[in-house]
Amino acid sequence: MSIPAQYGYRCIYHFTHIENLPGLLKTGFLCNNHPDFSPAGCRSIAEAGIQERRAEMDVPCGPGGKVHDYVPLYFGSLSPMLLAVVNRKNIDQFNILYFEFPIALLEQGHTVFTDASANTVIPPNFFSDPSDLGKLNWAEIDSLKWSSASDELRHQRMAEALVHSCLPLESAHRVVVWNPDVKKRVERIVAKTRRPFPPVELESPDRRHFFTKFFSDDPAERQHSLVAGPKAIASRFRDACEEIARNRGLREDAPFATPKKLLEALREDFACLPQTAELVGLKSANGIHKHTVDIHTAEVVQKLRDLQEFKDLPHDIRERVELAAFLHDIGKGPKSRWAAKGGQQQVDPDHPVRALPMIVDILTQQVAKVKQENAELITKLVCYHDLVGEVLGKGRDERQIVDAAQGKIELDALFALGKADARSLVETWWDDEEASALYSRCLEAIEEREEQKADQ
Repeated sequence: MSIPAQYGYRCIYHFTHIENLPGLLKTGFLCNNHPDFSPAGCRSIAEAGIQERRAEMDVPCGPGGKVHDYVPLYFGSLSPMLLAVVNRKNIDQFNILYFEFPIALLEQGHTVFTDASANTVIPPNFFSDPSDLGKLNWAEIDSLKWSSASDELRHQRMAEALVHSCLPLESAHRVVVWNPDVKKRVERIVAKTRRPFPPVELESPDRRHFFTKFFSDDPAERQHSLVAGPKAIASRFRDACEEIARNRGLREDAPFATPKKLLEALREDFACLPQTAELVGLKSANGIHKHTVDIHTAEVVQKLRDLQEFKDLPHDIRERVELAAFLHDIGKGPKSRWAAKGGQQQVDPDHPVRALPMIVDILTQQVAKVKQENAELITKLVCYHDLVGEVLGKGRDERQIVDAAQGKIELDALFALGKADARSLVETWWDDEEASALYSRCLEAIEEREEQKADQ
């Protein structure tokens, strides 16, 4: 059973987190049901619900068994699964390694393949004869678009090659990495083992693997990940705080004497800042946003003020949280960003970190005097205003809340702002019982961290 000539040049792909590389150098790729596979030693980027379906799905041809008896690979190099992972903000895309294998693997008797993703309620079709490769939707598999016209096509784009039990790393043609720095990291890890390893290369223009902001007008930004991951967000937050520390208080003639005076001005006129003025009348193409960004912001502020959680905060903290609520969506501007989209703001998961340079400008150029600790809390709340809501509703890792919140007061502030923001969009998005359980887990982890610090 040989590969039809028209498909012989193709590769099949498996992507994984760089943290998994030391383990992979010892074992190669192992299926989930392999006796030597250890979930505890694996940095999984898969969705739990999908894995449950794969664990139960039968493979009706080849060696048989369940999908979890196989190492999965994709036929396409630009994977919708990776896009979903990136959008959840649980990984930094620069930490993803792409292993490219020859499609000739399918000539071996222990491999099968599907015509769609093997993670749906209704299973895809399974094949063991390479002559059936023509039954795959190659136009969709090769598409460089980030979305498909339907869920059916999206699943067809994620057709899988499945290798039974295990797959040696040296079977790969090459490993594709994000940039030269990651290439060096991989090569340092490999050098310690002296194991055979495929060439480590950067992405080539004719075969894309990663989702970047290639459409940006800013050349420097084109190299950025479409959505910043946790390490990138934390780094940009630290950079913003350092810039504020260097430049705060240098402009004595700033329009607002203190953050409190700025807050009072925003209460009277939301357009009193250049950054907030850009949000007035800005419509959103996101269907859940029923109003323009300025009206949405006003609703968030009002809901925040009404929350008992907000009223329970210390007075000075309440002022900082309210100011952050007024500023939380400034990263959706300016309006000029959306000129090519008819002036409608598009869905932008990165808008919290896009706001950071604007926050720096506000706290150094628009405000004459601000304490560093106040500036950092305001900046943190804007940068992470979506964090709690996305942990509850989008599968974002709750550990990021623990990492972001330095103590109970910051945790309380993040939850209050997150609740106000979520409920201003869809009331049912915020489940009080789930939120309370999440809060308790995070507080326990934060207190445990503080105890460990005290013992050191």
